[in-house]
Amino acid sequence: MAFRFSLESILQLRRSQEQMERLKLEAIIWEQRQMRARLEGVIERSLESRRRFQQELAGGLTGSELQFQAMRQENTASVRMSLEDHLLELERSRQAQILVFQKFRQRREILENLRLRKLEVYAREQSRREQQELDDLFLMRQEIARDESN
Repeated sequence: MAFRFSLESILQLRRSQEQMERLKLEAIIWEQRQMRARLEGVIERSLESRRRFQQELAGGLTGSELQFQAMRQENTASVRMSLEDHLLELERSRQAQILVFQKFRQRREILENLRLRKLEVYAREQSRREQQELDDLFLMRQEIARDESN
């Protein structure tokens, strides 16, 4: 008789739930990377814009050019703050999702440990039954050999 774990369907469900939570966590991490890349791009463009502005400033600028640069810096600062806020929100989501993922992993591990213990018990019982059958066969052969010698 083959080993059958009575809670196998629940274990499969727990595995799929854990997988779904892991995928959610990976999606959050991926989005964090995207946001960081966007933020780095904004920072690099801002630094490049400031560098060009400093060079242009040496050559003299009109008031409208100065005003335009101030508006551009203000817009860049706003975008940067928005991205940083979004990154903070994603970090909170990541931390919360880690906790959810760990909870589902723990639930799966508990069932897998139970399955492993039951499999070990099954293997011991199977081994004991096989040994009992071998012992019975040996005793039957001895009894047949005795009967034939008498």
